[in-house]
Amino acid sequence: MSMKSGTFVLAAGTALLLALTACGDDNTASSESSSDQTFTGVPVTVMTIAPVDTAAINQPEIHESAKAAVATINAAGGLGGHEVKLITCNDGNDTNKAADCARRAVSEKAVAVLGGFTTNGATINPILEDAGIPWIGAPGFSANELGDKNSYLLLAGGTSFAGIAAKAVKDGCSTISTVQYDSPATGHSTDLINLGIRNAGGQPANVIKVPTTTTDFTSVAKSAGESDCAILGLPNDQVVAVAKAGESVGVDTRYYPLTGALNETVLSQAGEAMAGATSASNFVVASDPAWDAAKSASDDVDWTGVYNQDTWASYQVLADVMRGHTDITAATVTQAMEGAKEINAGGLMAPVDFTVEFTAPELNRVFNRNVVYTTVEDGKIVQDGGFEDLSPLFVQ
Repeated sequence: MSMKSGTFVLAAGTALLLALTACGDDNTASSESSSDQTFTGVPVTVMTIAPVDTAAINQPEIHESAKAAVATINAAGGLGGHEVKLITCNDGNDTNKAADCARRAVSEKAVAVLGGFTTNGATINPILEDAGIPWIGAPGFSANELGDKNSYLLLAGGTSFAGIAAKAVKDGCSTISTVQYDSPATGHSTDLINLGIRNAGGQPANVIKVPTTTTDFTSVAKSAGESDCAILGLPNDQVVAVAKAGESVGVDTRYYPLTGALNETVLSQAGEAMAGATSASNFVVASDPAWDAAKSASDDVDWTGVYNQDTWASYQVLADVMRGHTDITAATVTQAMEGAKEINAGGLMAPVDFTVEFTAPELNRVFNRNVVYTTVEDGKIVQDGGFEDLSPLFVQ
């Protein structure tokens, strides 16, 4: 099954969908250092961008993830002996504010932008790229993040849609529906879902488009219930609403939330209605001991949240690739990333080779195509097997 150029560009429309499934000015700088540390070099600056205090998407825990990661690095002696100064920049879901964040990274001589969450990558990344600043762990929504040479993705992004769909077929789902908001994202994401279904030998999904003003999901749940399984591309609250509505009318279907929408928040609200639900992640499940350091660093973060995980992992990648380096600049970080192989963020993800780009058109910076599948068992999110490579879904 070949992939046509341009068909699966995850630009503005798909960015909106992914933003929704993920879940004032807070642009601050801090060192998050231990008072008993002595650093041998001048401080270096990093930035993490995420929206907070807005009327729409808010991701304050991403900033907490970054603070916890920086505190951990500084407590261990910093980055090559340099104290790390963190700027948490609030893009406010606004293009102009996003550009301000990127320009601040340039003016403050940030050595890297790390993790974060934004739907404004098309604005941010050209500014970073022109200044030679690498973005490690970009969320991967815009064509710029997916294609620009300064972008080093840890997430499979929309490519995981195909993996989740293929998993549904392999699990025995003979009929599949997709439930998504009626937005420009629907076409792109449905193409990816159907790519996975076809590769697994299934029939195309029935597409259920939900108006963004929907508050009663009973009819949606009934429509989804006509299929064996339903792939849910909705925000946390709406995933819960579909599952609870289905439970109330006796729907017997298995749910497959897209990446980011199967987490403790959803599970705590939906309860038994999400029993058996399955999704995918580029990181080991949050109960794995590999996450112990993150949990010890902060108990103010839901470490089942994919963008919280991505942000923490991005800092671990930076610390790993710069180990042994004392000259820490945007240029040396970029050089180190260009030669980085077998990077696993302390066991959080499958080893990634950043020296070889993905061959799928317009997805060349999707370096990490290995996912684990997660499922709900006895009220807990557990890992279903080891890492699986999604690359074969995108080549003949």
